[in-house]
Amino acid sequence: MELQERVSELIMVGFFGQELDAALADHICMIKPSGLIFFRRNVASPEQVARLSREIQRLALEELGRPLLLAVDQEGGTVARLTPPFSQLPDAKVMGAQGPSAVSRSVRLSAQEMRLVGLNLNFAPVLDVNLLDSAGPMERRSFGRDPALVAECGVAAVTALQQEGVMATAKHFPGLGRAQEDPHLSLPVVPATREELLQSDLVPFRAAFQAGVACAMTSHILYPALDPELPGTLSPAILTGLLRNDLGFAGVLISDDLDMGAVTGRYPPEWAAFTALQAGVDLLIVCNDQEHMNLVAEALREGISLGLLDSHQVSRSLARVEDLRSAYLERLELPDPDRVAAYFAR
Repeated sequence: MELQERVSELIMVGFFGQELDAALADHICMIKPSGLIFFRRNVASPEQVARLSREIQRLALEELGRPLLLAVDQEGGTVARLTPPFSQLPDAKVMGAQGPSAVSRSVRLSAQEMRLVGLNLNFAPVLDVNLLDSAGPMERRSFGRDPALVAECGVAAVTALQQEGVMATAKHFPGLGRAQEDPHLSLPVVPATREELLQSDLVPFRAAFQAGVACAMTSHILYPALDPELPGTLSPAILTGLLRNDLGFAGVLISDDLDMGAVTGRYPPEWAAFTALQAGVDLLIVCNDQEHMNLVAEALREGISLGLLDSHQVSRSLARVEDLRSAYLERLELPDPDRVAAYFAR
């Protein structure tokens, strides 16, 4: 019964609106997720984000008995949910050309502003090595073509974020840098050999894991040399075998958005959620489809009740998520909108 009640803590969801109205309160209390993901649709100003974060956390503490992970994709450049007057980072490609010190300075300032408005988890840095000769979907989001440089810049970003109290996420494991197609739309296939991946794509991830990155995010890509049937997010060989056992990652593993076309175009939502958890994912992300969010939450509860999910695997994932909350949110500081207004008025 305890697992059935808590299994929805293995979900993070998107939401709609810019204030804590009855619909958002019901959304949180019905799903009981581990956290919420902020998009541009949820952001009007720094003061508004601070008020919303504060009210969400007060509700979560009162109704769920625990704070929420409040996440955002703030990579910089083409992927930045926090618009001006928040400090704007350039694309990773530009930061990579400037080197690790510049990455550290830019990311540290961004992390301070995230923490100021109550956001505690960044789905960044991107550690994909841009290995295409032509322009691909990750060209501007990658620190560069050199695995060593991407590793140095990635570790600089991870360190800056986490020293400022914001959880970092190494993404997209085991690498999107060779993908010609965008997994938002369809399922890319990367034909690289295991040795090629180890020598290039996986170098930045290994460095980030050794640096103690809090989270990692999967990729919805098929890597036939690693698993000829299942894409990264759904593959035990990739997530448990390679990431956990071979590379030693001990943090929280987050799926990329299960609403992406690479998943929804091929797999039913319940099956994808079950398979991802059993492959090694700790937190399932569902960003945009409210029906899918509710469906996944109910499917997980039913899966525990009917014995369709491995209770030991679920317990391990819950323990990892709880450890993450304890490390970063045990002494939760609620944001102060007046302080935020004063900061951005400077």
